[in-house]
Amino acid sequence: MKVVVTKTEGSPHFGLLDALELPDLRIVHVETADDLAREIVDADVLYGFPNRGLLGQGTALRWIQSPSAGVNFLQELPELVESEVLLTNTRGAHGPSIGEHTFALLFTLTRHIPACIQAQREHYWARPELYRTGREIRGLTMGIVGYGAIGRAVAQRAKGFEMAILAVDPHPDPQAPFVAEAWGMDRLSDLLAQSDVVVVAAPLTPESYHLLDAAALAMMKRDAYLIVVSRGGIVDEQALASALGEGRLAGAGLDVTEIEPLPSDSPLWDAPNLILTPHTAGDSSEKERRCVEIFIENLNRFSRGDTLVNLVDKRRGY
Repeated sequence: MKVVVTKTEGSPHFGLLDALELPDLRIVHVETADDLAREIVDADVLYGFPNRGLLGQGTALRWIQSPSAGVNFLQELPELVESEVLLTNTRGAHGPSIGEHTFALLFTLTRHIPACIQAQREHYWARPELYRTGREIRGLTMGIVGYGAIGRAVAQRAKGFEMAILAVDPHPDPQAPFVAEAWGMDRLSDLLAQSDVVVVAAPLTPESYHLLDAAALAMMKRDAYLIVVSRGGIVDEQALASALGEGRLAGAGLDVTEIEPLPSDSPLWDAPNLILTPHTAGDSSEKERRCVEIFIENLNRFSRGDTLVNLVDKRRGY
């Protein structure tokens, strides 16, 4: 079994692969595109992100382990969707770091941290302006759009902060933890209207593109916050900038945008009460290790012919 490993998520922990004792296992680490093109020709397994060229060259591929949880590259690769090549992702690896980042964004808004930092730079004690403007999240309702591994990691932390939790998902699980009931997407308008904080934790698919458009944002409370930590493109960014500019939302925190890096002329840069982080929510050394551990678990399963963990439904896109 030839396994080609690209230098991507988890690379600081690739040494863990050396402990594998599987029959006829050959692991090849590649660093350049030329090396990848040469080694993929007879590879059985790829740890990395596929593209059309690799699929054309890697005719022996039987399984691709995506280093990310999101696999929206499938939208550009119908040949992979139609093929018999298995696709798995690192679902679950990013939950803890994204869960924590979600609340970092939320607290930055509710505790007016940017104003404090600006006052600090100006050597100014801003208590007169900021006192009695902070907001507790205890008792608020958090609505989570997309209740997979990331949504549940966010909900677990929200529970600790004594928040009420709502969730919608295309395939609601009646046994979903942390919520009394996970709703179908037909209840999205109910979630938006009832939530004080809306967290977008859904994958980007053709169905979720601009799911939160101007009409959806108008359903939210005027003093609600929007936090987006899964994929850009789910929120209509022009509509969001307008809502913030017109004071129809209390604030928003975005870790992802539809185009990355965010173009310099995007209205998001100057939107009031908006916090931007550059797609770093899923970043941590611990997450990097979990990605490799998922890969190792699947390598063991693949060698035995067992069902892989985190199998992606390629037609659904997650």
